[in-house]
Amino acid sequence: MDIFLEKIVKKKRDASDVLIIGGSITLAIILIAAIIVLLGPYGTSLLISAAIIYLTYLIITSRRIEYEYAFTNGELDIDKITNKKKRKNLINSNCREFEIFAKADSDKLSSYVEEIKDRIMAVSSLDSEDIYCFVVNKKSDEDGRTQSTRVIVFFEPNEKMLKSIKTMIPRKVFE
Repeated sequence: MDIFLEKIVKKKRDASDVLIIGGSITLAIILIAAIIVLLGPYGTSLLISAAIIYLTYLIITSRRIEYEYAFTNGELDIDKITNKKKRKNLINSNCREFEIFAKADSDKLSSYVEEIKDRIMAVSSLDSEDIYCFVVNKKSDEDGRTQSTRVIVFFEPNEKMLKSIKTMIPRKVFE
């Protein structure tokens, strides 16, 4: 019997998102005002102003982020979706390759969190209560060479995903 589970998690705006959005709007207003003062409210300044407004729009919409978890027969895919248009695969791994799978606040996880520098944060907010994480070797191709680095991945699985992972790797699961 095939197992297919899917969940989409919308990232909540945090302080860095607010700063980026507010800073880009403020900068756009200052630039447009300076261009209109220097060039006057005519053709060229209007085109440059329209370009600045469009770039600001792109920056603001790039902060709309969702994460999609797809669990298929032991394979976990986590994708980052930006503005419901652009999709980037963050990680694809079989759960049998996990070194450890635990709740983010588990004591067993503390040593892993300190020693692993590469992190994938695919959560709605770090304040969420249902954050789980796993450690896995992520393979990447750079310059024609396959490299493997240890990565810790934070995500928010639903109950069915948790149950499926726990049945596949019971000795690696810690609460």
